[in-house]
Parts: sequence; structure tokens; C-alpha cells
Amino acid sequence: SGRLVFDAVNGTRQRFRLKKQYQLESAKSDVKTAEYQEFQREFRPKDRKLKSDLRENRTAYRSHKKNCGEFVQTKREVKFQRKQLKSEKKFKVAEMKNQQKIAELSKKSLSAVNPLNYSVTRMTASAWQKAVNEDSDNDFMRAADEIKNRVVSPIAQNFTPQARLQREQKKRDKISDKRNKTHTRLIQQEQRLKERNQPRPQRRNRNRPRKSVGDKIRENVREIFHFVKNVYVKEAGAFFGVLAIPVLVFFLIFTFLMMIFSSIVSGGGFTLGTYAAQDYDLSQAEKHYTQLAWNFNLNLLKVGSSSNWKIGLKAFGADTSGMKDKPDEWIYGKSEPFNYEPDYDFDCYKLWSFLCAYYYDFDSENGDIKYWKFKDDTKTLLQELFDSEYEFVYWYDNKSRWEELENYNYYGGGGCDSGGTYYRCEQTAYIHNNQPYRYTFKPTAIAGKLKNYRDSDGYVYITSGYRVLNPNDDFAETGLFIMDNRYYSGVKDPFYYVDTETGQYFLMHSGTRYNRSFWGWDSTDAWFMISPTDAHIWNNNLNDVGMYGYYEKYVWKTDCRLYYNVHQKDIFENVILNKLKSMNHADERVNYYNLLLSDEMYGNHQTLKNIFDGDSIKTYTILNGYGYDVQNWNEKHCHLDDLHEGIDISYSTNGNLYAPFDCKISNIYENAVVLRKNDVTYWYDGNGGTKRDTEVYITNAVLTDGLQKGDTITAGQIFAKSTNYQHC
Repeated sequence: SGRLVFDAVNGTRQRFRLKKQYQLESAKSDVKTAEYQEFQREFRPKDRKLKSDLRENRTAYRSHKKNCGEFVQTKREVKFQRKQLKSEKKFKVAEMKNQQKIAELSKKSLSAVNPLNYSVTRMTASAWQKAVNEDSDNDFMRAADEIKNRVVSPIAQNFTPQARLQREQKKRDKISDKRNKTHTRLIQQEQRLKERNQPRPQRRNRNRPRKSVGDKIRENVREIFHFVKNVYVKEAGAFFGVLAIPVLVFFLIFTFLMMIFSSIVSGGGFTLGTYAAQDYDLSQAEKHYTQLAWNFNLNLLKVGSSSNWKIGLKAFGADTSGMKDKPDEWIYGKSEPFNYEPDYDFDCYKLWSFLCAYYYDFDSENGDIKYWKFKDDTKTLLQELFDSEYEFVYWYDNKSRWEELENYNYYGGGGCDSGGTYYRCEQTAYIHNNQPYRYTFKPTAIAGKLKNYRDSDGYVYITSGYRVLNPNDDFAETGLFIMDNRYYSGVKDPFYYVDTETGQYFLMHSGTRYNRSFWGWDSTDAWFMISPTDAHIWNNNLNDVGMYGYYEKYVWKTDCRLYYNVHQKDIFENVILNKLKSMNHADERVNYYNLLLSDEMYGNHQTLKNIFDGDSIKTYTILNGYGYDVQNWNEKHCHLDDLHEGIDISYSTNGNLYAPFDCKISNIYENAVVLRKNDVTYWYDGNGGTKRDTEVYITNAVLTDGLQKGDTITAGQIFAKSTNYQHC
């Protein structure tokens, strides 16, 4: 009995604790259901619109087959939008049903029933245990008890409401994780779709002058001469090279050891043991990060555009619904609300070193270096780095206001002897309560600015003070007013006068007094309406119609500025180090990262021998790096609209250029030379090296005297000189 009472008290306390959980889960379920219903209302029209766009695109494609590329791209984009919409619906349904199950399983029985449940459970368990203990020598009972404890009870436990509740709660977390991963994957697919739509640069077709027969003969003779010369040099070199094999082997071993420690051999090349990655993966990482900056900067430039500023703000997630006034001034950079200079401090060397330290497996048993690959997880990581460093900030400072005119503007065109300030209107006026407007009426004659402030049925909306509202802009105030005919409003005399003794309004015209004729109104309201009877008394030409007048009292004075900037939350170096410090083997990763950046290891990502005089490429000034070229925020650089698949280095005019390997001059363009070699072995690339056909494009260079297309040059040979040709 004591245990039963204890169970009852303890269970009741537990029930009250779980009751709060049920109330919370039930509220969450209601929210999820409401969110899904709202989404469903928006889903159907959006889906119908996308289907309609697909049909229109197919129709347009059939009638304009020449522009098939444009229609195919539109089809891809519309299908992708439907995919996003359906994916969102799938997760909305899953979340709603999951939350409904959680709320249902969280519901507990009545408190009055709990003691009985506890008693039955306790008595059943006690009776079974007594039965087993009474006949302890019975093998059948022992086997049944073992099956009950090891099989039946665990299975039954899995079907209890509490176990089902726990499974649904875990399922909720899985749905959330899956939704986030799907969202990330869709963003990446959208990015790839946008990349496909970007036009590729076309090579210019130069009309080469036709060569005469004599020129062709001389050119063929020259090529034969160079062919014989190259064969002779190659064969002779091979013969004498056999004698120098022992010396070369010694020299290569010495060179290999020197590269490990200093990486300063003949101008420096790729360093063994620096980057645990291939060139392709390093380049793809740099390309993706610079593309993030490029897209960010593209939206930043739109914010500063008078025509696209709202589009740019929306791209950054800003709510522009309340920004009705166009800014008079765009203020970028350091300002009163954002007192700091925007900075873009991307460093490709730091990025490469970070990625190698991030992916390095310090737990490998044999310490082998495994090359990391550029995949979707790398894109997610780079996005995280970028978001940790930069954010867009803005302030829409709108102090625009209504200013009263010194002289009001009256609009009219005849109708009475008061200067022509009245128009005709129908007897369709209404009084409203609990609305942003007080009166509505329907003019039959209208001119000037008032015609811009009617609804689709032709009605005008005004306040109790007769100020005109704009029904097409959420009933915003305008600068127009409907005349109140009790007072002087620009006409010679007011329409109506008041009897000081009786308080009754009357009309005086040509010395005769007339009681006011109301048009469906009482004597205390709607003084802007003039009835047909009063209009006839005042002007015989307006028989059987009502009248109204209006004027402009206020003018909208715009006083608006848009402040915007790029907030660098932290420098690139700190963002990288913070990420490495949050991982396992943090100290080792940071040390490895610093080692890759040190002077001893260079960290060049320079796969070929340096073609310039002096040190490695890293020591020269790189004007334009590889990838999407962003130099500073909110600036257009020469490669802003293109992927820059090369590097532009500041080098002195007429400086010597040295061949990076034994190769052939495969082509010559205006101020450009192309070097080619087949089956180049990159010793660091893969297991034992991979043979690749390699071409090196060098712009702003001219061949030295005597060299021409088709010639073979050797590693380290001076083959060209730099020029000061300006090419962006």
C-alpha cells in the first residue's frame, strides 16, 4: 500500500510537469498548422503561375526557335523554382504532421485515473513476481520470465506513448537537419544555374591578311630549317646527356633536399609537403570564394543605383515595403551611422593554407598525406567563412514630409460664378465608421491631380476633415482637400451661411435667402456635397446634378537618404584562426597553417618554375588574381563581369621572361605568347605524378629576336620580354 501511494504521488507530480510540455507542444502544433495553411494559400497560385510560365515559354519557343538557348534557360529557371516550392511544401507537411503527433503523444490521461493505473501496474508486476518466486524450480516459469524481461518488455516499451514521443522528437530534429541540407543544396544548384546563364567570352576572329606564294615558300623553308636545328640540338643533347647522368643524379638529390627546407631553387617552384591538395582543388576553392564576393559586390552596386536600389536591398534580405520615397542621396562607406571604412582583405595564400590545415587528418595512423577534394562541403565551409567576416548594413533615413503651400492651388473648369472651382458628382456618397476614411463619393467630372486618387470603381475617399486619401496606396494622405462649403475656400462667397439665432444653415443668392437643400444627409454632415437643388439656385446650367470642389493645400517634400556599408565583423586572418581553433588538434592545425605561410615554406601554389627574374611569384605585386576579380567593395574592376582565369603581375617593362620548362611556342597573338608541352609530369600531383598536356598563356609579352611560332625552347631560356601594353 505504501508503494502504491508513493507511485500515485510521484506519478501525479510527473503528470503536472508533463502537462506544461503538452501545452507547449500543442501550441507549437497550432503554429505549424497555421503556417502550413498560410503556405498552402500561397502555394497554389504560385504553382499555377509557374505552370503558366512554362506553357508560355513553350509557346514562345515554338514561334521563335532561333532563340532556343534563351527559352531553355527560362525553362530551367521556372522548373527550378517549382522544385524549390515543392520542396518547401514537402517539409512544411512533414513538420506539421510530426508536431501534431508530438502534441497528441504528449497528452496525458485524467488525474483521477492515474492512481488506478499506477495500482494496476504495481499489482500486476507484484503478482507476476510472486508467481515466479513461488515456483522457482519450474523451468517453464523461469523461461517465461526470461522471455518477458528480455523480449516482451523491451518490445512493449517501444510502443509506449513515451517511447513513441521520443521517436517523434528525434524525427523532428532529423526533419530540421534534412531541410537545412536541402536548402543548402538548392542554393548551390541555383548558383550553378546562374553560372550557366552567364555569357562566355568569345574569341575575336581576326581577318588575317592573305599571304603571297613567295611568302608561303619562304615560311616553309624557315620552318624546315628550324625543324632540322631542333632535331640536331635534341639528339646531340641526348648523346652528351648520357655522359652526365651520374652528375645529374647527384644534383637532383641535392636539389630535392634543398627544396624541402628552403623552397628557393631557381626562383622557387611548388614546395613538397606544403599543400595537401592538387592545383585544381585549390583553384576551385579560390574561384568559389571570390564568386561569393563578386555576387555580394554586384548587389552592393545595385543598392547605389537610382533604378535598381530596391532590387539590391532585397537581394540582401532587406524589407523594402515601407520605402516609398526614392532617396535623394546615396551615402556609401564611412558615415555618421556607420563610422568605419569598408575593407576587403581576401588573401589566396591564407585561404589555401587554411583549407589544407582544416582538412588535414592528424589522426591517421601512418601519417600519410591525403589530398583533400573540393566538394559541396567545401562550398558550405567557404560560405560560412564569408558570412563570418562580412555583412551588409544600411539605414533608410526618410524625413520626407508634407509642407503647406503659401498659395493653395485650386483646380476647376467652369460651373459657377465663383471662379470655376466646382465639378459634377453623383448621388452615391456614403458615411463610414471605423475606417481610415470617413466619406466616399463618386465624381462624374474630374480633372487635375484628383483623378489619380480614385479606386477601380471611380470613388474618392476623404477624411472627416475632407482630406483626400489614396485608395491605391493603403489610403495614404495626399495634399488635396475637398472644399468645405460652410467656409471661405477660395470662392467669392461660401455656399452656406448659418443663422446665429436658430443655428440653421441657409443659402443666399442674388439677395434671396433659401433654406439649404440636403441630398440624403442631415444638417450636421457632408458639407462638401452641394445638392442639385442648391446647384440650380446657384447656377442654372447645373440642373439636377450635385457639385463639389477641391484644392491642393500641401506638397510632399522629399528629404531621404540611404546610408549603406559593408561591415567587416572580423578580419580574414581571425576568422580562419577561430575556425581552426574550434576543431580537434587545434594547436597542430594552427601551427601547420602558420608553417604554410612562413617564408621557409613559401606557400606559393606555384606549379611551374618562375618565369620572372628574382624571387618567386609571391614576391611580385599581383594586380588581378585568379577567380572573380573583386579589388574593393562597391567598385567595378576590369574583370567584374567575367571570370578571370589567370593572374596579372606587375613587372618592369622590357623585363626578361624565362621558359618554365622545355616546351614549344605553339601560338602568337597580339602582345601574347602561348607555350605548350605535352605529357608534363607534375611530381607532386597524385601517386608518382600525372602526365598532363599543358599550355601557358602569357599576355603583355613579345618574343625575343629570332624566335617565332613553332620554335622549341628549353627550361630557363629567355624567350620574351614584357611590354607596357595596357590590357584589362
